[in-house]
Amino acid sequence: VPIYSDKNGYSVTSNFFMPKISLDVSEAVTLILFINSIKAQRGTPYSQILNTACEKIINLLPANLKKMIMDSNFNGLVDFGLETKVDYKKVEDIFTYVHKAQLEKKSIYINYYSIERKEEKERIVDPYALKFRFGVWYLIGFCNLRKEIRTFRIDRIREIKILDTQFSIPDDFSLDKYLSGSWGIKKGKEYRVKLKFCPKISEFISEIIWHPSQKLKFDSDGSLYAEYKVMGLDEIERWILGFGANVEVIEPVELRAGILKEINKLGRLALSISKRNISKALKIRKKAKEE
Repeated sequence: VPIYSDKNGYSVTSNFFMPKISLDVSEAVTLILFINSIKAQRGTPYSQILNTACEKIINLLPANLKKMIMDSNFNGLVDFGLETKVDYKKVEDIFTYVHKAQLEKKSIYINYYSIERKEEKERIVDPYALKFRFGVWYLIGFCNLRKEIRTFRIDRIREIKILDTQFSIPDDFSLDKYLSGSWGIKKGKEYRVKLKFCPKISEFISEIIWHPSQKLKFDSDGSLYAEYKVMGLDEIERWILGFGANVEVIEPVELRAGILKEINKLGRLALSISKRNISKALKIRKKAKEE
């Protein structure tokens, strides 16, 4: 790329242009498949942008390759699993403003609904980064109310306004570093979690890297001991509960107490359902006898 400099800085010569991208069949198809997968995120700014980008890429391809792709139905053959679990069409304008503010590095005023406190609160946030996790989009930014970096779900933003205030992202900020240690997206106190999985599911657990800090060790009876270093217990607690009686929490005590509390709730719920079912069955039986 020819570059020249003068007292105003550096510039590219006005008559220079980049050559057309040369892609082979597998590269073109894979790129289009990936774009089509993200296009499924309707209501996000990326859906329409990628739709346009996909058309441009196809139009840049040689005629024979373009015809082959247009005549073939590649959709549905590969799925990258990028579908959203939230209807972002309902907050399409808000998502667009968040995206715009992030690109322009401008602070935003938001009215944010906290599901923990069941209330809305006004905040001014510097939108550092966006993260797609478990089918949901999150905004990570500096909250001027709390004076620290916080995580916000975009679909919980009730109102938004882009401010004239410019911000700069600290040099030491890294999205990966910020989220390191969290089981999913939340941050909290650091804990060392130790679990024991029964032989029935131990092999399944060992096949997957559930967390970067994962340490596994098989016992002679086929059980699996797993150890994780996480920031916060809420998300890993929900994950553990999904395995039911096939896992035991060894430590920390806070996690054991939380699991026990949920088990007791489930027990009371099961008992209540059982009583209702018995009562219903007796009524049906009585009615049948009367008839």
